[in-house]
Amino acid sequence: MSASLEIYNRILFLDLRPWLLSGVSELKFKQDLNDLPKVFYKSQPQFEISFPKALSNKRKYFQALIDSAAIEYLNFIHKNVGESINVNAKKYHIHMALTRTLNEKLRDLAKVIQEQNYSTEQYHPQFGTLKSNNTDSDGAFILFYLKHQLVRLFMEVQECYPEQLKEEPLTEDDIYLTYFNHTAPSPSHIEEAVPIQIASPSNPKAIPQTPKPFKALTNDFRDTSKGILSYDAIIKSPTRFASFEESLFQNGYIDENYKFVDKHGMKNEMAAIYHQLIKKGYFQQRTFQPTKQIKDVDIRKFLDHRYQANLDKQFRTYRQNPDQLAEFIDSQYWLTKLPLG
Repeated sequence: MSASLEIYNRILFLDLRPWLLSGVSELKFKQDLNDLPKVFYKSQPQFEISFPKALSNKRKYFQALIDSAAIEYLNFIHKNVGESINVNAKKYHIHMALTRTLNEKLRDLAKVIQEQNYSTEQYHPQFGTLKSNNTDSDGAFILFYLKHQLVRLFMEVQECYPEQLKEEPLTEDDIYLTYFNHTAPSPSHIEEAVPIQIASPSNPKAIPQTPKPFKALTNDFRDTSKGILSYDAIIKSPTRFASFEESLFQNGYIDENYKFVDKHGMKNEMAAIYHQLIKKGYFQQRTFQPTKQIKDVDIRKFLDHRYQANLDKQFRTYRQNPDQLAEFIDSQYWLTKLPLG
C-alpha cells in the first residue's frame, strides 16, 4: 500500500498512457480487467463518481484501475492517520496528501490534458455523434475520469479530516478553478456516496495473539559473503542502528528473523528506506582494512545481505528519481523523524 498514486503517474507519463495503447486489443483489455485484484474500502467513503458508462473493455479496465488506486489511497490515508502518535502527526499526513500528492497529480493531469488537447466532446456525444477517433475518444474518457476522481479524493480527504487542515478547505468550485481554470461541471460528477457494507472478519471475536519477539542484533549473523562489508566496518552507531531496525520490524518491513517481508510494492519502499538511512548518516564513510571509501552500492549490498533482499534495481531507480523518493519519505512520519546516525 502506498501514498504515491504510482498508477496515476504511469497513466500520465509511463507505460499506461492510453493514447499509446491503440494497438492493444479489446480481448487483451478484457483479460487484464479480469486479472485485476479486487480492492475494498476499509471505511465508508464520503463521495463517489458519476460518469458516463464505459462501453469498451479499454475504458472499463482503466476505470477499474483508477478506482482501485483511489480506494487503496484512501485506505492508506485512514490507516496512517489512525495510527498517528499525536495530533501533529495526523496534521502532517493530511497536509502532505493535499499539498504534495494530490496537488502534484492534479497539476500534472491538467498539463497532460492540455498537451493532448482532450475535451469532453471527444467522449460525450453531441447530437448523437462523436467528433473524434476511438484513440482520442478513449484517451479523453480515461483522463477526464481520472480528473474527477482526483478532485473527489481531494474533497474526501478534506471532508474526513476537517480538524487536521492547516488552511481553509477548498470548495468543489475552488478545486476545479485552481487546477483546471473552470468551475465544477453542472451537474456535478461528484456525488454523496451511498452507504456500503465494509468488509469485516467472519469471526467478530478477535483471537489474542502473542506478539512475535524481535531482538535487535548489533553484529553480523548471516554467513559471510564475498564483497559484503562487516557490521563493525560499516555501521557508525550500533545503538542508533539497532533502534532503527526495531522501527523497521514494527512497520512490517522485516520479520523477527530479519528477513525482508516481500509484499507487493514493498521493494520500492524498502529501497527508499535505504536511501534515507544513507542521507541520515548511519554508515561509515571509509573502511581501514584495507583503506577505501564506502560507496552507496556497498551499503545497499550490506543491507540486502542482512535482510535477504535484492533491491539493486529499485535502489538505482530512486537515485534517478529524487522527487519520487522525497514524496515517499515525506509520506512516512517515522522516516522523516528518524534521528541522525
